[in-house]
Amino acid sequence: MGSEKLSLNDRVLKIAAKIQENSYIKAVSMGLASLMPIIIIGSLLTIVTTIAAKISAPGYQQFLTNSGIKPLLKYPNLVTLGLLSIYAAFAIAYNLAQSKEQDGYMAGLLSIMAYMVVQPFGTLKGEDILPVHLLGAEGIFTAIIVALIVPGIMKFFKDHNLYVKMPVGVPEMITRSFAALTTGGAVLLLFFAVKIIFAQTSVATLPALITLLIQTPLKSLGSSWIALVVIMLIVNFLWFFGVHGHLVALSVMLPVYLQMDVENLNAYQAGAALPNIIGYSYIYVYASGACVLFGLVFWLLKARSERYRTLGKLAVVPMLFGIGEPLAFGVPYVLNFTLFIPVVFTASINVILAYVATAINLLPRFNGVNISGMPVVLNGLLVGGWRVVVFQVLLCLLNIAIWAPFVKRLDKTEYAQEVANAKAAETTEGQGA
Repeated sequence: MGSEKLSLNDRVLKIAAKIQENSYIKAVSMGLASLMPIIIIGSLLTIVTTIAAKISAPGYQQFLTNSGIKPLLKYPNLVTLGLLSIYAAFAIAYNLAQSKEQDGYMAGLLSIMAYMVVQPFGTLKGEDILPVHLLGAEGIFTAIIVALIVPGIMKFFKDHNLYVKMPVGVPEMITRSFAALTTGGAVLLLFFAVKIIFAQTSVATLPALITLLIQTPLKSLGSSWIALVVIMLIVNFLWFFGVHGHLVALSVMLPVYLQMDVENLNAYQAGAALPNIIGYSYIYVYASGACVLFGLVFWLLKARSERYRTLGKLAVVPMLFGIGEPLAFGVPYVLNFTLFIPVVFTASINVILAYVATAINLLPRFNGVNISGMPVVLNGLLVGGWRVVVFQVLLCLLNIAIWAPFVKRLDKTEYAQEVANAKAAETTEGQGA
């Protein structure tokens, strides 16, 4: 029986490790993660400007209009979330190139160039124009695909010595710039050829094809609560085996969920109905951190075992900020079959309850603000208001009930072991005396 479990563990770990260490998946995950400062700043500024725009005080509105500030309130959102795909093109290409020992900086620049050349430019009154909305969340998948291709082209040219070599002593940036000449030319010609080819078809552009074949189907999948429940089961099943479930299982869907958040944020800014229930913020608020682990920490703090009480005190603050690693490897709940049920199923239960409550309008849809790293209750307040906060508290209370029998069983075993160890120590001391 033990060998069968070991065999299952090995198979799960082997598959998950391959996914987790895949350079392309890591590049997308790390690249998007590096954009969080831009996303969070843009989200928070959008809330500030939206509140400012909605204040009904006549004197304040007159001040905004007379000072010329009111028309400028849209620009913080425009230069952050409105250009998100440009930043993604750079960040993902940079991370992938670094993993392949290529020039990450040049890879990022060439990726932006390639991304821009395939965009559907038009003309208006004799001027070249490009709809800005295409450069935000709507263009994220095009940015990802371009960013994953460019470093490969760079590697091909480097491996075959197809680049301009400068003499020793030339400044590093000049050397890097000339080395990228041939690669840059190839990247531009390749993606320009793609642009010409698609212009002759009914699809018209590469971004349009990506939207048709990838982005739209994935968004349909991402908006499904059933799909999210399954994803969260996989995420926490992997965590049970000690694998970073969010990195492995959410990497593919993360761009979709971020796009759905941005769509809600744009609608919120425009004063329109919020289109999506699910998004990355939805997962963070209802299916991670305290809303999943509060019950575990609660019962650890009440444990009879000295070890678990101490661990509970150490884990409180990280848990409130959505950090579960101290519990994963400290309790541990990794490969701890006593805790298998709450570890794997709690987040999915929360997702179902929150979705139903939102669908029947007991809870509001989120405004799309990215609240990564913010503690429970505060994150709920920022994205949805007091009703979300109340629901988070209810989930924490439900969490206490879910974890109770499993943690108590674990504590009973540990406490018995501590008592036995203490008696053995006393016996040894008595014999020594």
